[in-house]
Amino acid sequence: MTPAARWTLGTTVALVLAVAMSYRTTQEMSILGNHDRLLVWIMVWWVAWAVAIACLRRTTPRAGIVLVLLGLVALRLVAITPVVPLSDDLYRYAWDGQVQAAGTSPYRYNPTAQELAGLRTDWLFPDDAECERRGKEPGCTIINRPGVRTIYPPVAQAWFLLGHSVGASQDRDRGWQLLSLVADLATVLLLWRLLLARGRDPRWVAVYAWSPVAVLEAVQNGHVDALATFFIVAAVAWAGRRPALSGVALGLATMVKLYPALLLPVLLGRRPVRVVTAFVAVCVVSYLPHVVVLGADVVGFLPGYLAEEQYASGDRYALLRPLGLTGTLAGLVAGAIGLAVAVVVLRRVRALPATHDDAPAADHAPAALLLLGAALLVATPVQPWYGLPLAALAALTGRAVWLVIPAAAYPVFFAVVPAGPSGDASRVASGCFALALVVLVVRLRPHRSPGQHELTGAPEHLRTNEAEMPSVIVATPTGKNSARALPRQPG
Repeated sequence: MTPAARWTLGTTVALVLAVAMSYRTTQEMSILGNHDRLLVWIMVWWVAWAVAIACLRRTTPRAGIVLVLLGLVALRLVAITPVVPLSDDLYRYAWDGQVQAAGTSPYRYNPTAQELAGLRTDWLFPDDAECERRGKEPGCTIINRPGVRTIYPPVAQAWFLLGHSVGASQDRDRGWQLLSLVADLATVLLLWRLLLARGRDPRWVAVYAWSPVAVLEAVQNGHVDALATFFIVAAVAWAGRRPALSGVALGLATMVKLYPALLLPVLLGRRPVRVVTAFVAVCVVSYLPHVVVLGADVVGFLPGYLAEEQYASGDRYALLRPLGLTGTLAGLVAGAIGLAVAVVVLRRVRALPATHDDAPAADHAPAALLLLGAALLVATPVQPWYGLPLAALAALTGRAVWLVIPAAAYPVFFAVVPAGPSGDASRVASGCFALALVVLVVRLRPHRSPGQHELTGAPEHLRTNEAEMPSVIVATPTGKNSARALPRQPG
């Protein structure tokens, strides 16, 4: 057996194990049930993913691409389930879409309001027998936080209305999974196209497509972050070359989930006014109709959410807590760290070569990856799906090691959700995110030998030291494209 054949076999075996774990997650029914076993399957899947990616780099290009395509299809097919096991967010999506279809603003009433009683369905508001089976009081609902108004921004609300309009709720959980699958596959296709346009091996798309965070959160649990991830990748792809479009794309991502706004420094470059104007215009136009009607009520549950997640009190920051930093001081330190990283990223972006219409823009993805990864390490959110854009950017840059952050979030999520916040859960969070930080520091040190991150089976014109020196295609005097290494990027 040739070395390439051995690596292909290794990739196949690891991928089969990943598919098996993807299927196993559908069999445990709920994180509130056999959550320990469910966590084991997910963490085994992460190990299988890491092995598969390591082996994939050494396969032949043709065999590797076939495996990438087979893997992304198989992982998603077996992950779709009648009842989502890890999250109940999509029930709020379905409700918000139904409320809008009835002509009412989703920001006006909470789901239990009597004004909306006529919209209740037996799926979202089950009968007493089903409530009892679920361990809830009669008259229950499966919508999370039913006593508060929605938190989701206007573009997310447009997505929910679209989902309701195309009949996603008719197939209940599965219908919303399939809707989210559309956004997920759009991201995969966009990554594939961008990798080819940058002269990089398209096999890197597996970093995102095979990852547990993409399959579980963008497909199985139907999180709207899948849509935000697509817009984030588009914004980063347009950065530097199409500043207005880049700002629009980031504005759309922010109006899906608010946290993409953190990436604004990555897009500023040499035309910051165009970027900021486009970004602000999208945000204003999105919220303005709701503000005119409801005023400050459009804020919804956001302040309550920040308090619930312990950001308002400053106690959420799991990497600062072991240092004795809590409360207001922790919030100030976290903000200072975030500001420092943003300044570094902005300086790096402004130092990139100028671009024009005849050549692709310089690569802003490494800067975006660094900024978003740093933000997640500072904020240490419980929710693994916040790592979806990080996985996409890691695929675009060939830096799979950054997925250690969403991988670390799963034990934290399982420590918090079933039993609620506790001292033990806080220690799990600190330990997991600290381990992720150590892995990143060790793996991203700049002294490693050239070519260590190459896809070694790639054709010669696709081989670049992508992890340390991202490539940009430049026009040669002969009119052909060639790869040129850019200065080393941080993180």
